[in-house]
Amino acid sequence: MAKSIRFVSRRFFPVMTFFFLVFSSPHSVRAEDPPLGLTPPSAYEEDRNKDLIPDLEPLEPVYLPWGPNTSGPNFTGTAEVEPVGSFFIEPYWFDYIQPGLGFSSLSMPERISIGLMENWEFDMSIPFVSNHGSAPTTPNGQSINSFGMGDTLLWVKRQLTSDSDVYHFWARPAVTIEGQVTLPTGHFLNLNPQLYGVDQTGDGTYNEGLYVILRKHFKPFMFYLQVGDIIENPTDVGPGFTFNNGLAVTGASQSVLNGNLLYYAGALEHVLNDKWGAGYVLEFFGESQSGQSLFGAANAPAWSFFWIDPAIEFSWPNEGAVTVTWGAGIALPVYQSNYPQTFTPLGTVTIYYNGPFGYRGE
Repeated sequence: MAKSIRFVSRRFFPVMTFFFLVFSSPHSVRAEDPPLGLTPPSAYEEDRNKDLIPDLEPLEPVYLPWGPNTSGPNFTGTAEVEPVGSFFIEPYWFDYIQPGLGFSSLSMPERISIGLMENWEFDMSIPFVSNHGSAPTTPNGQSINSFGMGDTLLWVKRQLTSDSDVYHFWARPAVTIEGQVTLPTGHFLNLNPQLYGVDQTGDGTYNEGLYVILRKHFKPFMFYLQVGDIIENPTDVGPGFTFNNGLAVTGASQSVLNGNLLYYAGALEHVLNDKWGAGYVLEFFGESQSGQSLFGAANAPAWSFFWIDPAIEFSWPNEGAVTVTWGAGIALPVYQSNYPQTFTPLGTVTIYYNGPFGYRGE
């Protein structure tokens, strides 16, 4: 919504192979040894020319000698992609509290990430937003609540490199590029003037973003970095529409042009226990919207902020085809320009299904 932050193959396989990848158990690729040391010929050995069965070895992710499933950072992406046939579902909650405005926005994105092709991942995040306003957002001091759908995010990740040495910081890291599209599925038109903007859950723009994401293991730590640029397309809005800085409001219908948006985030994760994925994360996160855009000079206000986000994490259950990670933290404001002071308690649960080619190494 406008008063809160938007989070913001090489080969195609035949149909039969796709169903094999999706519905096979994680143990189907690595069967246990037969009794008495007997080793019957496998389908791979019989099919020496690969005429019947495609070469599946390239699909297997790089298995890490350490690096359990962890919650990881909350605002910074992960460079490694999901293996083919694996996926995870991740409900988040971010409570953007702006005490100076008497306003809070509880955003509840529901994310799903799927490994579709070698080194490729598809992601979708559909947020639900619960807003609360009181004085001075509501001039008469009354308490107002509103609930609705936020703006939908779709993105695709392409992993370029893997971590070459998970024990040394200066070895080659995992690097990924990500393309993202925002669909304006939130409420931003025909706002009820008696709700003073509390019923706004989106900003009405189609956005295109391009990001570079990096992660480096160096036991028992992991370092994350993400930098991106977001283009926000022009959109027509009505009276009472609140701009992305959460402060300026339109007095009449107009066409809104936001400036170019710079996104940056990074984190240091310390894994205290490999098995339980237990540890803590120290993260920073910032956005800056300029007065210029790809379409010309912006008529929306420029703004920026910088936050820090300490968090804790652990995994349970942490073995088997399905594993779950848990994380909680709070984002604290360090700097803001033309942007209200915001405190953000947050939490996440990530439910992994580890397919036939195993886990990502999150």
